[in-house]
Amino acid sequence: MCLIFFPVRVLAVNFINDSLLSQQWGWYRIRADMAYDEGCYGEGIIVALLDTGVDLDHPDLASNIIGGWNFLDKNDNVTDCDGHGTMVAGIIAGVANNSIGVVGVAPRVSIMPLKVLSETDGSWVDLNLAIRYAADNGARIIGMSLGGYYSRLGQSTENAIDYAIGKGCILVAAVGNDNSTELFYPAAYEQVVAVSATDQDDNKASFSNYGDYVDFCAPGVDVLTTTIGGEYAYGSGTSFAAPFVVGVVALMLSEYPYLSGEEVVESLRVQAEDLGEEGLDQYYGWGLVDAGSAVTETPIPESSGAVSLILIVSATTMVLALKKVHGSRKRGI
Repeated sequence: MCLIFFPVRVLAVNFINDSLLSQQWGWYRIRADMAYDEGCYGEGIIVALLDTGVDLDHPDLASNIIGGWNFLDKNDNVTDCDGHGTMVAGIIAGVANNSIGVVGVAPRVSIMPLKVLSETDGSWVDLNLAIRYAADNGARIIGMSLGGYYSRLGQSTENAIDYAIGKGCILVAAVGNDNSTELFYPAAYEQVVAVSATDQDDNKASFSNYGDYVDFCAPGVDVLTTTIGGEYAYGSGTSFAAPFVVGVVALMLSEYPYLSGEEVVESLRVQAEDLGEEGLDQYYGWGLVDAGSAVTETPIPESSGAVSLILIVSATTMVLALKKVHGSRKRGI
């Protein structure tokens, strides 16, 4: 008797036991599950989070937080008394497979909390200092779910952004929540990746700002994430869309650490799921970021003519205070 053996491929399923994962529609919508199954978790990448601080003891975040700085009080106490920064952090870096709570897009990334916002507002001076601090202390990505309106661009902020880019950082910012086309900074700077928000039906969120400066969109309505006191909450706002993009950038850099910022952004553009009008549009930018493609598809080489980051204007007048752009929040779970 002749026995014939056929090769058998064993399919391993990376089971995730986090209790609230089924409620994370945004995580699934950007195909973060595919990136997780590929074994890409954002290890080795530092994300500087410029916000209200972070709940350092949150069981779904604590192991992913590294030292930061409080620019409001000029000390190392980055405790979050508002909740906004902790919510943003959970979308990026919620710990996976710990049997509780949520999963971040990049669940092993390192979060560097840089506190530039109080419960009410913040200053552009502190923002500028924090951008430079992040660049000088190993951050590859700078996340900014904050902003304001200018009558003209601020040269000092622009200089800080240029400095960070020169150090190899990628800056990502929310576009604001006023359903307006008025330019919202720092997202509207040419050098910054600007993120609008979408809902569960892939429509622009009703509150999301929009305009020609939008680069990408991401889920921003009823997003479940971590909040202060070791708890969880739902949030709506472009503040909660931007960290999805931060997480995807972290995954790509973890998988392809040699990529420049221009190469990362151009790769994400090619890989994005086009929504709305074909190609670039004012509501969705190049489309919805795709975590699965970010770690499985070959990135764009620098020779492809990646987007050029060029200063186009400069000035100094600021007319509105820096503010959080989270929109509404409601307690959950």
